[in-house]
Amino acid sequence: MSRRPLAARSLAFGPQTRWPAAITVPARNEAERIVPCLEAARVALQGRGGIVVVVNGSEDATFPRAQDWFTATGTTGLLMELAETPPGGVGAVRRQAVAAAASRLARHGVVLTTDADSQVFPDWLDTNLSELTQADLICGSVFPNADEFAQLPRIISQRGAAEGEYVALTLALRALIDPLAHDPAPCGLGAAGASLAFRMPLYTDTGGIPALPGNEDRAFAALAEDRGWRVRHSQKVRVTTSCRLDGRAPGGMAEALARRISDPDPLVDSALEPADRTVQRLRLRQARRVGVVQYGASSLQVARIDRQLAGLVRIRMRLSDVERELPLLAAAVCAERANTERLTA
Repeated sequence: MSRRPLAARSLAFGPQTRWPAAITVPARNEAERIVPCLEAARVALQGRGGIVVVVNGSEDATFPRAQDWFTATGTTGLLMELAETPPGGVGAVRRQAVAAAASRLARHGVVLTTDADSQVFPDWLDTNLSELTQADLICGSVFPNADEFAQLPRIISQRGAAEGEYVALTLALRALIDPLAHDPAPCGLGAAGASLAFRMPLYTDTGGIPALPGNEDRAFAALAEDRGWRVRHSQKVRVTTSCRLDGRAPGGMAEALARRISDPDPLVDSALEPADRTVQRLRLRQARRVGVVQYGASSLQVARIDRQLAGLVRIRMRLSDVERELPLLAAAVCAERANTERLTA
């Protein structure tokens, strides 16, 4: 197991008291965006905790600009610097940020994650706290910066239309096959490190955010769900993020936007699957939930379903696949809706 890199510099700001909430931010070469990110977080925090920033592998003025901001605003927090980004990429950096936050967190305190190129809404902490009364891990909604999005080529919106329709149908099918009281509509798919909120018992039980260079956020949410924690995709919890095309982590929004411009048949969201595979996975997930309640999480029945799920390899789709599968998924939704109506009539 790789050793966690030591911070080249670590600065503390504000009183050494316990924090009710901690906002964690990984940052690499974000000199132009770090101050707006931190200012938005400060407004949402309203003095109810601290902000942890881990600058890693940066070659610009991210660290001094963040330091100047902490000093000028008097905001409580921790500012750390790693000379290099660790092998685990952004996932490893998030782990270090959460570990630093946990050392300052009050009992029952909340940890939140966001990104240095994002800006949380003023009510972000309040809505997360409210949603945490209904679930254990809150995955917020991430919207593109409107001004930046307007400057992008129209082909991005055109290509995104079919994908958006496929997402809506997938969610409609989930609501029919595997409805979740703790994650009601309107909700979403996946999870984004730009907006996650949880408490430490969940984090400890799952083993924490995986040290992955990309998609660590979705892997973390999947671990939480597999362990029986309630994962909620909230449209009330909102964050805006940049529309840049040169992202800092593989598999992120920047890469997706760039592919929609340059790739004649771009990959779509990794949460989407062909229609038959979508139905199959949802039925297995629903059977697993029932099995856990009836027989226990460690039962043979649940283990059998887990083996089936493990063997259900995800098929990454391209835009052409989405366009081909759309009518099939729509038909599956209609069939499931008719079956539900028949059973409840």
